Amino acid sequence: MRLLPISKTCKSCAGVLAFGLLAVCGHAAEAPARARVFYASDTSVLGPGRQVNAAVVRRMVDQLLIHLTQKPTIAEAWGSLVTKKDRIGIKVAASGGPLSGTHPEVVEAIVAGLAEAGISPEQIIVWDRNLGDLLAAGYRKNALHYQLRWVDPVKGYDRKAQVSAPVLGKLIWGDSGFGSKTGSRIVDVLGSGEQLSSASYYSNILSKEVIKIINVPSLTDSYLTGVNGALANMVLPNLDNWRRFTKAPSYGDPYLAEIYADAIIRDKVVVTLLDALVLQYAGGPAANPGFLLDHFTLYASRDPVALDALSARLLDEARGPSKLPPLASMTSWLDSARAIGLGNPAESHLDLIRVGDAGVR
Repeated sequence: MRLLPISKTCKSCAGVLAFGLLAVCGHAAEAPARARVFYASDTSVLGPGRQVNAAVVRRMVDQLLIHLTQKPTIAEAWGSLVTKKDRIGIKVAASGGPLSGTHPEVVEAIVAGLAEAGISPEQIIVWDRNLGDLLAAGYRKNALHYQLRWVDPVKGYDRKAQVSAPVLGKLIWGDSGFGSKTGSRIVDVLGSGEQLSSASYYSNILSKEVIKIINVPSLTDSYLTGVNGALANMVLPNLDNWRRFTKAPSYGDPYLAEIYADAIIRDKVVVTLLDALVLQYAGGPAANPGFLLDHFTLYASRDPVALDALSARLLDEARGPSKLPPLASMTSWLDSARAIGLGNPAESHLDLIRVGDAGVR
């Protein structure tokens, strides 16, 4: 079964199978080049009670961006990725809360760098699906340096930016078509009367508002997709009727890769910065304090697939002593991502580059 993405950013792709989609949209399915992942690690970044040292985080983020872009200053580094005219979205992973979600201090460091590049707070949106998750993770509605946004469960989806796939999902409250008697939904009249649909819609924030995206997932496992990483963080929280894409035994394969490859996501993400200050190796994507390890590290790359493959390895290494099964059976979407030229998960093709000289672990 193949995915049929239909979005305003790639109207010519409507009704085209996913592997054809990439060629039509200008992304040939070529073998990915070597991936480069930069990382900064400093044990002083976490204090007692896992309190995050904002100054250390700022230095780590700046080092990563300067090395990734090969620019001499942080202003020039961010300026090479975004412009003063862009509406910039920072997509966080808040479901892990203050323990294993994207830490607000990491976002503040990114925003400070954007400010040096001349980006005003009015141009910056920090978002995730649920307001409750964002507030619990430490984000504030009245933040001074960015606008905090979330996906409104009733009006937050773009009915003109559709993802259609030959797999049905049960609509629930919060899905844009729930309760509607019109549209493409299917009513199961032979069963309980549940609303079933083969369509999903992108969030308005993703489809209409942001032009460039900085993707900031956290290093957390997921019972839905194995890794709650770069691909999952951009795809699942920005769709309604998303649960159908994560059903066993596929756990997101091939849908995570194919949806991310749509221009509405792929062409907007300029960099992925993985918050790995704390690693959660089981119980995710919600916070589970029993499975946390201090990791003291941030990673950055233009290759989201390489980052997700690296995340899977790090999580597996942490899961081993607890006799938890490896994540390979839940992350076959990494191979699908490689097959369509989205990135390279092969560790033999990964250049892992350390930046900075503080806090050797």
